[in-house]
Amino acid sequence: MKIGVFGYPGDHVEHAQAVYKALKHGGADTIVCLGGLVCGGHRDDEEAAPGAVLRWLRAEDVPTLCNDTDRQVAGWRLQALENTTGYIQPRVRRFLSAVTREEAQWMYSRPVALPVGNVLCCADNLTIDALFPVPLTSYNANKLFAVLEQKAAFFPSAHGPSLLVRKQDDNVVEAAKYEDVEEPLDCVKVAGIIGGILGYPPLNGDVSWGAIVDGAATHLSLVCLDTKTHASVPERATMLLQQASFNWRA
Repeated sequence: MKIGVFGYPGDHVEHAQAVYKALKHGGADTIVCLGGLVCGGHRDDEEAAPGAVLRWLRAEDVPTLCNDTDRQVAGWRLQALENTTGYIQPRVRRFLSAVTREEAQWMYSRPVALPVGNVLCCADNLTIDALFPVPLTSYNANKLFAVLEQKAAFFPSAHGPSLLVRKQDDNVVEAAKYEDVEEPLDCVKVAGIIGGILGYPPLNGDVSWGAIVDGAATHLSLVCLDTKTHASVPERATMLLQQASFNWRA
C-alpha cells in the first residue's frame, strides 16, 4: 500500500487536481489532504471560485484534515459571522460568502490527524495544546515522538519540504534537510514537512508539492509540479531542496 499526501490547496483546484493525479500515477492507493483549505498564497490571479477545492474534495471523497485556520473560518460561517465588521482578509471574506453552513459544518468536523498504515497524516496545528504540534522544533518533535503510535508523521507547509526529523535506535533525535526527492526512512520514528500545493516565493511560489510514502513508512518520495504546466520537475525539486534554509530550533 502507498499513501499520497498533499496540503495547502487553498482555492487552487487545478493545482490540487494535478498533484492528486501525480500521486495516483505514482501508485498511491490512498490520498489524504492535510488541510489548508483557507489559504490564498501569493497567486491571486489564478484563484478559482471560493470553495471550489472543498467541493472537489467532497465529490472525490478525498480524506481531508482541518487545521486551526480552517476550523476558525468554518466556525465564523457557522456562527453567521460572515458579515462581521471586524477585519477579515478579502479572500477569506469571499470564502465565507461562498460556502454554505452545511459545507462549513463538514469542514469544521474534519479531524486534525488521520492514521493510514504506519503513517500519521497531520494538519499543521499551531495551538499550544495540540497533540501533534508544529513547527517541528526540537521540543515539539520529542513531544510528538513520545505519543506517536505510528512510525511516521507528515505535515504540510507553504515553505516547501524543509525538514525531516528522525529518532534513532539510541533515542537520539536528529534533524536535517531533505537530501533528494527520494528519502529512505531508516530510523525508529520520523516526522517530516512535505510542502504544499501553494507556496511562498522565492523558492516555492511557482511549484506545488506532494509526497508518497509506503504503508510501512520505509521510503518517502516527494512530488514536485510546475504550477503553469503541471508537469513533474524532479531536477528542479532537487535544486530547491538543496537551496532550502534549515532552521532547527530547541
